[in-house]
Amino acid sequence: MPLDRLDARIVAELQSDGRLSVVELGERIGLTGTPCARRQRHLEQRGVIVGYTAIVDPVKLGLNVQAFIQVKLDRHTDENVEVFERELAAIEQVVSCHATTGEYDFMLHVMAPDLDALSTLVLKQLLRIPGVRDVYSSIVLDTVKRPARLPVGHLG
Repeated sequence: MPLDRLDARIVAELQSDGRLSVVELGERIGLTGTPCARRQRHLEQRGVIVGYTAIVDPVKLGLNVQAFIQVKLDRHTDENVEVFERELAAIEQVVSCHATTGEYDFMLHVMAPDLDALSTLVLKQLLRIPGVRDVYSSIVLDTVKRPARLPVGHLG
C-alpha cells in the first residue's frame, strides 16, 4: 500500500516516538493538528499503523538469554501446521515466529532468563509439540541492532 511523502514521515516519526502528540507530530512534518490527526487516523484505519507499544530492554526484565530456533516439522500438512501454531501461541517465551524457506520450516525468536530455562523450553515444550521433528538453536551473543523501526525512506 503506497504512502505519500507526508504519510511516510508520520510513520517514521511515530516509530521514533509513539508518544508524540498530534501537535508535536504535525510540527515535525509541517502540518497543523487537524490534517495531521486525520492522516494518522487514516493510517490506523488502513492498517499501516497497527498499534502503539513500549520498547522494553529484555535484560532489565531478567530475560538474559535470547536465541533463534529453527524448527522442522515431520510432515507439511495443514493439520500439523495448525497444531504447531496453536501450541506455539501458548509459549510466552517465543516472541516471534516466521515460516521460512530452506531446510527448516520455522524460525523462532525466543527469550529466557537463563540457559536452564532455554533448555527446558526446547526439550520440554518445543520438542514435545506433535509434528515437530527437529530443532536447531543459535544463542544470541549480542544484539547489534534492534528491530524497533521499519525502513520507510524509500516511500517518499
